[in-house]
Amino acid sequence: MSDRNRTRIDHTVEIFEAARRPLDSVLDGIGQADLDWQPAPGMRGIGKICRHMYRVDIWFLKRLGITPVVTHDAPGSAEEIAGRMRRIQEQILAEVQGCENDSELMAPRTSLDGETGARLGSDAIHIAQHYLYHLAQITYLRRIRDRDWAAPLDDWERASHLIGDRVLA
Repeated sequence: MSDRNRTRIDHTVEIFEAARRPLDSVLDGIGQADLDWQPAPGMRGIGKICRHMYRVDIWFLKRLGITPVVTHDAPGSAEEIAGRMRRIQEQILAEVQGCENDSELMAPRTSLDGETGARLGSDAIHIAQHYLYHLAQITYLRRIRDRDWAAPLDDWERASHLIGDRVLA
């Protein structure tokens, strides 16, 4: 399918998937001490950044009038935190893929609080950018703690180029 024949839904899914893909590996093999480490008082470490990301996802879903599948937040193991991140990301992806057409993707939504105006398509792209922003932080912090950790730089590069290609298409 040529880019001209692709829908906004297709592009949104592609960008969202590309931005979340590198996050699959950020917690692989991390020890609990590195997960819980704080670079300085009051600053987020790797585990807290990951928890922040899914809490923001929860906020976006509520803003869109969608009840999040993840509501529990607490410190935990890398597997528990990664599982929460994955579940909420899969929910966002399913919501985008569940749109019947681009108009539905971009239609104003009513939040769980009754506010109107958020749009699923715009918010999904914002979330994807949020992931890449924090991926850079996590990569930096993880490399401080483990110089041998293989950062997902190729996936980050693919996501960055894909976003540029879609914006400039």
